[in-house]
Amino acid sequence: GKIDPRDSKYIPFFGLAYIYILLLNVGMILWWLIRRKWSLVFSTIVAILIGWQAFNASVGFFGKEGVGPKTDPNALRMMTYNVHSFRPYGEEVIETVKEQMLDLIENEHPDIICFQEYFTRYKGPYNISDSLKQSLKIKNVYFVPISKNEYEANGLAIFSRYPIINRGEIDFKEHQNGNTCIWADIQAPGKIIRVYNVHLQSIAFDKQDYSYLDKIKTKMDPELSSSRRILSMLKLAFRKRSEQVDYMQESTSKCNIPYIIAGDFNDTPASYSVTKLTSSLNNSFVKEGSGFGRTYNGKFPNFQIDYISATRNIEILNHRVIEAKLSDHFPVRSDLKLQP
Repeated sequence: GKIDPRDSKYIPFFGLAYIYILLLNVGMILWWLIRRKWSLVFSTIVAILIGWQAFNASVGFFGKEGVGPKTDPNALRMMTYNVHSFRPYGEEVIETVKEQMLDLIENEHPDIICFQEYFTRYKGPYNISDSLKQSLKIKNVYFVPISKNEYEANGLAIFSRYPIINRGEIDFKEHQNGNTCIWADIQAPGKIIRVYNVHLQSIAFDKQDYSYLDKIKTKMDPELSSSRRILSMLKLAFRKRSEQVDYMQESTSKCNIPYIIAGDFNDTPASYSVTKLTSSLNNSFVKEGSGFGRTYNGKFPNFQIDYISATRNIEILNHRVIEAKLSDHFPVRSDLKLQP
């Protein structure tokens, strides 16, 4: 996770495959135990421990999920959700799914929520901004459209129960696939905090690519041209995310108030982009997560790619991934406590 994809073409693939490599090593440990090959058991455990940072970021034990209402009235409930334009994975708009997503959000009672691939129309049943303001009783909204016309808009949004006193956007130089980062300074109880809502570079697979990946699973007979195309797309996405993280760190390095970074990183916990952006922060999954923390509901990469992290002066109380198969992402929610 420490090697920049711009400096190495192939190392980033190990970050993408880390969970599989880890499971393979665990399987080898069990096999060597059965065979009583103690030296090989020891060497495999050492190999896992050498990658401790990747292991710690990818696997959680005995975390607090924080189901239900906040137990600490002074906590701030933070949520991030890539809503896929409020439609199910691989499908067109279905109003019942949109309503289920809105109900889910309302039931979680977030104080602040970051949306990626946010969609709203300006009137009618798909005026989602008005629906959310009413259901959450929230007035403070910062919405940056990536694309829009006279009827509707799509982009990133921050909804806050507390006043938004300043706002801005980090220029990624291009808005390919809707990837950008917005921020808002929020007057939380007793303290001003900054919230970054980020959507890093996606791989942008199309139906043909997913069909090819399905074929590999069943036939294990890869077509060379399709393999090259997918590898090329992955390498481009690795490099783009590295550049976008640089732009983000230009902003965070100048931020002199506590801040939270939440959103869709489109990368795994052992990746360069996630490590670079969150290693100095309190990562909600690392602190209070359990299992592998999978947040992607699509076909690939079927791992944890959505995160909530905060500066060290913000305490992580819990971490919850809500496995609602509505969007192509699961929402992530964490209760945070600001230190005085």
